[in-house]
Amino acid sequence: DELSESAVKYIEKQVSNDQHFMLYLAYNAPHTPLQATPKYLSRFDHIKDPKRKTYAAMVSAVDDGVGQILKTLKKSGIEENTIVVFLSDNGGAKNNGSDNRPLRGRKSDLFEGGIRVPFALQWKGTIPAGQVYSHPIISLDIMATITALAGVKIAEDRPLDGVNLLPYLTGKNNEAPHDQLFWRK
Repeated sequence: DELSESAVKYIEKQVSNDQHFMLYLAYNAPHTPLQATPKYLSRFDHIKDPKRKTYAAMVSAVDDGVGQILKTLKKSGIEENTIVVFLSDNGGAKNNGSDNRPLRGRKSDLFEGGIRVPFALQWKGTIPAGQVYSHPIISLDIMATITALAGVKIAEDRPLDGVNLLPYLTGKNNEAPHDQLFWRK
């Protein structure tokens, strides 16, 4: 809750000062240690497994926080001028009540249950709402997308590993953005 509240205050301050901004908000939920307030735990009284219940409560807290941030962007009049990216860093772990089914694997695996994660991108008025993009993408594409939008020149001898996703998400390019994806472990 504190991370969400701080993010909202930061956005409001930047808007009131007419400043461009970038906000990187890395929630520590639903990582261990599993902790949730009664407010969120009470939403999941039907879940009997204490780890699973706390995990669900933590995810619910993140959902509420993201909702607060989106409402703040809308209320501030910058919703259509702001790119919002939401993703997880890995699949659920063994020890926290998460469930990756039907995917095989978990956090630290290279099976889909370890690397296939929620990834949502919103840019109202530019990226069609409700679109489900089925080609594989990777978090490295975020940097490439933002630098392309900002007009940042990337050194030819140090190219980015990601690609600008906007042509793919807006339908200007119907090819897959990647032939292959690689992980190093």
